[in-house]
Amino acid sequence: QEEVRVPMQRLYMTAENQDMVREMLRDLHGEESDENRYDSTKGMESLDTVWVSQANALQRRGRAGRVTSGICFHLFTSHRYNYRLQEQPIPEIQRAPLEQICLRIKMLDIFKKTGVQDVLEQLPEPPEEESIMAATKRLQDLGALDENFELTPLGYHLGSLPVDVRVGKLMLLGAIFRCLDPALTIAATLSFKSPFVSPFDKKDEASKKKLEFATGNSDHLTMVNAYKGWIEAKMGSSNSAYRFCHENFLSIKTLQMLASMKQQFVELLSDIGFVKEGIVVRDVERAARDGSDGVIQVTGNEANVNSTNWKLVSAILVGALYPNVVQVMKPENKFSHASTGAVPKALKPDELKFRTKSDGYVHIHPSSINFQVNYYESPYLVYHEKVKTSRVYIRDCSMVSVYPLLMFGGGSISVDLDRGSFVLSIDDGWIRFMADGSKVAELVRELRMELDQLLSDKIKNPHMDLCTCPKGSKIIDTIVKLITTQ
Repeated sequence: QEEVRVPMQRLYMTAENQDMVREMLRDLHGEESDENRYDSTKGMESLDTVWVSQANALQRRGRAGRVTSGICFHLFTSHRYNYRLQEQPIPEIQRAPLEQICLRIKMLDIFKKTGVQDVLEQLPEPPEEESIMAATKRLQDLGALDENFELTPLGYHLGSLPVDVRVGKLMLLGAIFRCLDPALTIAATLSFKSPFVSPFDKKDEASKKKLEFATGNSDHLTMVNAYKGWIEAKMGSSNSAYRFCHENFLSIKTLQMLASMKQQFVELLSDIGFVKEGIVVRDVERAARDGSDGVIQVTGNEANVNSTNWKLVSAILVGALYPNVVQVMKPENKFSHASTGAVPKALKPDELKFRTKSDGYVHIHPSSINFQVNYYESPYLVYHEKVKTSRVYIRDCSMVSVYPLLMFGGGSISVDLDRGSFVLSIDDGWIRFMADGSKVAELVRELRMELDQLLSDKIKNPHMDLCTCPKGSKIIDTIVKLITTQ
């Protein structure tokens, strides 16, 4: 079998950016610079075809006689019904993610001295022990629980938001890094669904239209572009919005739902102090009378100053979705002979392999804009979910580069000397970058430590204004510039 590998990227930092980071750190420290089924173990949803339970069959039989006498036909034998079907369906708590309920348990004073596992084991039909352990491990990876499984300030805020914990973290990071509007758009699409539709008889045409919105090898940014296009058309007239959706294979009902969800997210963030206080959905709806969704108007320009910085938006996706990272692996280069010498052959999309740390090889879902891509500037993608059908697919993925992974990836940065080169690694060495010298390695590690401390302080005190805080604004501005220019 032909060998495939992840090319190790060299970590560069321009002299100007080195000076910028060094000066910022010096200012801070002086010169010192030291059904749906959910597989909890794999973090994967699958839509499995399974037999109904006896209770399901009885409930469906009742529908035939709802108005008048009727007859119900079941497509199974009486022997299967009596001896093979389960009496009851699998309880939802045994086939759904447990992260949110784990956080809610940790937030309740009544369970202060009781572990999550002890609480869940008292349920009439408790989830499996390994499902609970997998959920708490994911919460640790996300920073919602500490090493002693105690609730962190981040975990408290995520438990207060009625959304998936990763979506909640994306919303908080969007507020902190002042790219709130696109962060909320992505949060809404991850919580609900993509606005793109693909009619059975026009799949190729729909795919081409979707690619017109593509940017940065990112499904998430593609959806942001489509949503922005709809908002701009809607601000013109309702007819323009309808034509825009019809021409670009977008569901107007889905877009309207996404707008409504964004408005609700603003109120939730206002309640916990991450945007202006006192905002309610009614205020956002009132601001949306001009055809927009009202988010930018009520949250202000300061919360959205980086909303067009796609590199930064991709970076905060790493912070929200980590450790959902895929390595893009490519075979050794092949060459063809030309008059000018050996020329490397372009790879075909099916020659690239995609691998996750926990599950091995996976595939890009055909609905992704990255499905037929044969070249990535960076060999890493982040994704929200894996789905198992005939194969294991990742859906809605985005390419991310060196600095976002180092600044927002899980755990601390390790610096090692390997064959004379300085290598920075995270996640127990699964993600590794070669630094362009020891100075760059140490600057990056120290900058990451400062960022972690700042985020911790901000989450402990949401009312802390990073724009007016000298230390906070310097760190945020440095990170934004580094991610944007490097």
